[in-house]
This record gives sequence, structure tokens and C-alpha cells, in this order.
Amino acid sequence: MGNTRLPAHFNHGAWNRKILNFFWIIIIVSVCVEAINSILTERPFKEFLLYFIIVPTVLLSFVTLIAEWGYRKRSKFTDYIIIGAASLIAGILVGVHYEMNVMYSSLFFPMLISTIYFEKKKVWLAFSLSLFIYLALSTFHPIISQLNDTMDQLSMTCILLTSTLVCIGIMSRGYEIWEDLKKAQAEHQELMVKSTIMEKQVKTDALTGLYNHMAFYEYIDVLILQAETFQNPFHLAIIDIDNFKKINDTYGHGAGDLILKRIAHTIKENVSNDDFVARYGGEEFVVILNDVSEELAFTLLDSVRRAVEDVVHPEVAYERITISIGLQTFRSGMHKQAFFEGADYCLYAAKREGKNRVITKESIQPQPVEV
Repeated sequence: MGNTRLPAHFNHGAWNRKILNFFWIIIIVSVCVEAINSILTERPFKEFLLYFIIVPTVLLSFVTLIAEWGYRKRSKFTDYIIIGAASLIAGILVGVHYEMNVMYSSLFFPMLISTIYFEKKKVWLAFSLSLFIYLALSTFHPIISQLNDTMDQLSMTCILLTSTLVCIGIMSRGYEIWEDLKKAQAEHQELMVKSTIMEKQVKTDALTGLYNHMAFYEYIDVLILQAETFQNPFHLAIIDIDNFKKINDTYGHGAGDLILKRIAHTIKENVSNDDFVARYGGEEFVVILNDVSEELAFTLLDSVRRAVEDVVHPEVAYERITISIGLQTFRSGMHKQAFFEGADYCLYAAKREGKNRVITKESIQPQPVEV
């Protein structure tokens, strides 16, 4: 197995703080245990207080304070300082509570802590420190050295080694799970990107980069629902390039495509980001203006018309290209088809009245009645 590590965003500081808090809890529990033990034993109280409460508490507190100092330094050695502190705490607990066989389990504490960091070298360091402390206690502690023979030392070595290998196995499995999750997330993100790209391709006009008529119909359905619910004003403008068939016939479809792209860009640049612009088909565009009055909508579209008229087109010998615009305001209760047909009728009127103009229903000149 390779070197197993947590992802870069793993918060060492937060986990180190939790470990240090646990150290202080151990000190409190140790004092409580010895206080209870003092009632159950027949040792002299002063001797018991000194050697089993005051001395170990001072030692445990001193080791924990060193670990706190390492934590506050935030150096690259902080993790190692905390692992070393955990090993010393385990040694103090075993050395003081030697009569309690369960205390030997505290020697596994440093390995468990090192597993949190997901680095094998730290787990092996914790194993080495725990084994060293156990062998030192078995050799030099006046009572533990008499209780543990060579076979006990060999057995504990095997148990610590096995526990270390289990910790590494658990850590490796956790890393595999993390890699699987990361791979699944990457695949999900890739699928989302592909889905977004495909959706954009379906709803975008390839030539101009604007939305297409499919996106237009989806958007207008939403706007009509919002307008009926919240009374949000909006307006539909249908824009048609004047004499575009003549341009294509005279200068070719290549020139016509360049003009379409240029005019689409001009329209998009002269409305706000809250407005919707789409190529409806051929030389026809639609614009939806949101949250503006009818007067302002007319003014904005007329500025679009003038901006398009000012665009230079080298492909047609610098001939001016103009647009005609039909504008319809949405009225409560108006059906989508009637809304679109109203704007289309206004566009037809703009063509009929001479082109290169914006026409609303109110500004349409009445047709003479034939007698």
C-alpha cells in the first residue's frame, strides 16, 4: 500500500483541539478514579495523595500543556507533539494505575489518535512510542517489572503490532472509500457539465449564440405565470431585419450570416442583463423586456433600432441595414398565442408603414376603408 493521506482540506486544527480536550478529560477522570480508590485502600492518606493524585496530575497536566503549546505554535510538528504527548499520558496512566490491568489498554491510545491523521508513518511512530514506553515500564518500574516477565513483554509487543496493522487497515479502507466518493463526485460533476452543455446546445442558436425559439417558449411560459401571480410587467418585441432576402440574393448567404451575427450582438449589447434575447428564426429576433413601463420599453427598443442602423457592414459595401420592431405589452388574462400575435401584428404594421421603426398597437395608423 502507498502512503495513505487525508484530502488536503482535512482540518487538522479542529481535530487536534478535540484531542487536547480529551487529554484534559483524562486528567479529570484519573483524579476521580484515584480519589475513589483512596477510599477503598488502606494506604496512608498523605502518601496516597502525593504519589497517586498530586504527582500524576502534575505530570499529566505538564504533558498536556506541552501539547497545548505545540497546538498553538501551528507548526508542521504539531501532530507529532500530540502523538508523543498521548504516548506519555498512556505511560503515566499505566505507571500510576498499575494495579488496574485495564489501564494497559491506554497504550493503544496513541495509535488511535495517529489514525485520525491518515498517515502511516504517524501510526508507526505511535506504535514505536507505545512499545518503548511499555518496555521501559516493564524494565524500570519497581512493581510492573516484577509483574511482567519476558513472555508478557512478547505478548504485548504482538498485541500492539496487531493493533497497529488493524489501524493501518482501517485507515487504508477509509482512504479507498474517500477515493470512491471523490470518483463518484467527479463523475457526477462531469455528467452535470455534459448535461448543461447539451441543454445549452439545444436551447442556443449556433450562428448567433443567442437563445433559440425553444428557449423563448419555455421562458415566456414562466413569465406569463409570474405576471398573472405577481403582476410583473413585461413586453414582447419581435424584430425583423429589413430587406434581408435582398441582401442574401445580392451579396450571398455568407454575408447574410455575418450581418445576422453582428445585429444579434448589437441587440444583446443594448438591452439589460435582465432582458431576454433570442433568434426566433431566419432574420427574426425576439426580445422580452422585464419590469419596465410601456413608455420605457418603447424608448429602449428605439435605441436598439438606432444602434443597429449605425452598425457598419463592409460585406454589403457599407450599406445601412435597418430593422423593424413590433412591440406588445402583456395584459392580464392574455393568452400566449394572442400575446405573440399582437407583437407580430405590430411588426407587420411597422413593415407596412415604411420599415425601420418601432410600432406598438396604440401607434398603428388606421387603414382607410375602401368604399
